[in-house]
Amino acid sequence: MPRGVRLSAQGRARLAHLSDIRDVASPSQATQCGRELAGEVWLAADLLAARPWLPADTPPGEILNAVLHSEWRGLLALLGEYGPWVYAATVRDLQELARTYGALVTAAAQASEIAVYDAASRRGRLSLLARLETTDYRQPGAGGADLAALEHGFWQLAQAQAARQRIRQ
Repeated sequence: MPRGVRLSAQGRARLAHLSDIRDVASPSQATQCGRELAGEVWLAADLLAARPWLPADTPPGEILNAVLHSEWRGLLALLGEYGPWVYAATVRDLQELARTYGALVTAAAQASEIAVYDAASRRGRLSLLARLETTDYRQPGAGGADLAALEHGFWQLAQAQAARQRIRQ
């Protein structure tokens, strides 16, 4: 339901801040965390979107073990309450993903409804913009950024980081 969630000023400010972060350093931690977060709707889809080499049908409860096996130790984080789940090898990588996602949120908040829907439709079901549209985050202004390119850039960065870590492994 578009804009069905009313954000408080604090909620609006937290749209691109870390909502959850976990250090995943061992298979037992991955299993425990995977069990705790198995009900998270976007966890598996987000982690798989950045890792096309993992089987697309990896169950949500097993996704962290698959990522850990592929890349080893990392930080699992949720970027904002309505943002993506990411897995990064270092704090620096996580900061880079957060900055990139923050740029998308900022640009989308100032964009027209048509621009947001157009960009979201290009990404389809996994669109981060579509997730944001469930809230009243937008405050249209003089937006003119290429939202599809910003969202694509976020996913490219996530995939490049995961691939780089996979190669190191």
